[in-house]
Amino acid sequence: MFSPSLPTSLKSKKALFTGAGVAFLGFTTLSAISLKQVLYHRPDLIPMASLLYTPLQPTEPKQVGVVYNPSKTRAQPALHLIFRALSEAGWPPANLYETTIEDPGVSMAEQAVEEGAELVLVVGGDGTVSAVAAAMRETEIPMGIVPMGTGNLLARNLGYNVHDISACVNTALFGKERLVDTVRLNTDFIDGSHDERDFLVMGGAGFDALIMTDTNPRLKSSLGGLAYFIAASKHLVARRRRVRISIDGGKAFTRKMRGVLIANCGEIQGGINLASTTTASDGKLEVIVLTPRSLWGWLMLAGRIATRNYGGRTPVIDHMLGAEVSVDFLKHPQPVEVDGDILGEAQRVHAVVHPSVLRVNVYGRN
Repeated sequence: MFSPSLPTSLKSKKALFTGAGVAFLGFTTLSAISLKQVLYHRPDLIPMASLLYTPLQPTEPKQVGVVYNPSKTRAQPALHLIFRALSEAGWPPANLYETTIEDPGVSMAEQAVEEGAELVLVVGGDGTVSAVAAAMRETEIPMGIVPMGTGNLLARNLGYNVHDISACVNTALFGKERLVDTVRLNTDFIDGSHDERDFLVMGGAGFDALIMTDTNPRLKSSLGGLAYFIAASKHLVARRRRVRISIDGGKAFTRKMRGVLIANCGEIQGGINLASTTTASDGKLEVIVLTPRSLWGWLMLAGRIATRNYGGRTPVIDHMLGAEVSVDFLKHPQPVEVDGDILGEAQRVHAVVHPSVLRVNVYGRN
């Protein structure tokens, strides 16, 4: 039977136009995301943004403890803003607790509570916030966040204006209390060892952990969130790996994935939200499975995340909800990270949400 075919010249033109279309879509998508990243990292490019914040008024005076990371260059200016705000509000001066390399903030927060703090502020990055939160969970004492890191993930997810330190100090001191979930993660490593810890925002295995491992610290300091995109570009082409997932004790199922995330909440740098529905206070976890097979798949994934359109004929991302999640990495152990901290190569992870165990001041009036 005769089968018509396109002339070679037309085939070449079709391939050329297809390639140009893919390149244009990729350039447009990545440019939009990069621009969003730049504007988030350089808020001074939008001078009107800081004028939109309406300061909260002081409530009844409280004794404040401040746990701060002295390695952060902006920590001292932030402390100055805190003491000035306390003085103007008529509150007593804060007690200061400095973190160390050996202890990122757990014992300091415990000491602050023992010495009568009615509110504990955290001045530091995500690691310091996580350490203080571990000490503050299941207490009646709220914490406030003055973000000093690159990610500042919990602060972002709770609505802090992470690029305006004065606004963050105001919210941390005078905001309303919000009950926040934490997540207990148990990890079984390939060497037979075991780790148990809490996280606040997100844990990831595979692609996500590889990005955290390969992000250059100097680039992160100078470029902020853009450094993660540079690290991600090294791992776009690789084989998918099979994992077995069980949610809330239900029947396990398998997926081929490039990465799997367990999210308490989903907003990351640049205003991008990887989660479809879950928030930090809903008592649920969201399992996010990344399944692209090619560069075209990654472009589709980037577009769907940017537009929050997770449907479509070609599945490149899956979302599932539950309160307890187990993930087994079949045949190929995967690197695991928790709120940006690399844990190591794991065979299995198990996560359980603990609802409403942490009190955090957020923007609003009680």
